[in-house]
Amino acid sequence: MIHEIAPHVLDNQFKIQDPKSNDYCLVYNGSKTLLKKEGNSYVIPTVAEILSLSGKDIADFEGHYLLSIDDRAFFLQAVPEDFVTPEGYEFMGNRAFRNMSPVERMGGATSAHIAHWESLNKFCGKCGNVTIRGDKERSIICPKCGNIVYPRISPVVIVAVRNGDKLLMAHNIDNPNPRLFLISGFVEIGESLEQAAHREVMEEAGLKIKNLKYFGSQPWAFSDSLIAGWTAELDGDDTIHRQEAELSEAKWVKREDIPEYETDVSISCCLIENFRRGFTL
Repeated sequence: MIHEIAPHVLDNQFKIQDPKSNDYCLVYNGSKTLLKKEGNSYVIPTVAEILSLSGKDIADFEGHYLLSIDDRAFFLQAVPEDFVTPEGYEFMGNRAFRNMSPVERMGGATSAHIAHWESLNKFCGKCGNVTIRGDKERSIICPKCGNIVYPRISPVVIVAVRNGDKLLMAHNIDNPNPRLFLISGFVEIGESLEQAAHREVMEEAGLKIKNLKYFGSQPWAFSDSLIAGWTAELDGDDTIHRQEAELSEAKWVKREDIPEYETDVSISCCLIENFRRGFTL
């Protein structure tokens, strides 16, 4: 999964730190990140590369520290939406990180998660005053009324429902990837993770489940989320009643008909592979 980057080590502890020329720099315009083109792919530019675009030296760097992986840090430099894209660069959505190396994928996506949160809280939601970044912890503070905002991490559940040798698979209408995945959704206020798993399967597929078991979790910066994965068994009638507003497809797929899924990014693929290989949990 995306956070499994060993032997590399993520340090996401809040701190204030000066940049080095070879550190990564995310230039964020409120919705997308400036990435450097390298052939048919993209990489995260370094602090030195960003500074060279404006002819500045490192003493004039305007970004701030976010996190580190091993001995390389990730910094953020926020720019306005109309920031002119330099030649050889392109503003890209967060999905671009998924095709990068494990370090850039995890570090870039997590940094973009923080950048998105910061961009949404430039003004206080309580009094409307301009906010500032906290200097003791990762927070955004209103200097006028004292309101404090912490990073947004929305809980999500994803469920692998089995019916004998068949797995419930689905395609969300908002997912540009045409492959089938699993039922998932955000946890509602006032419900447990287990209750959310039951509700999501019922809402999206019209099915009851039983024997719900925890599988694992992962950070998912692409939706500002933390995903909890579950396995379950069908309980009763196997007739699918697809929620058309959410899913373009939902069906039972036999184990032998499921293609191989790569497990280096998402817990959804790990759950599918777990079933395809014999369902060990």
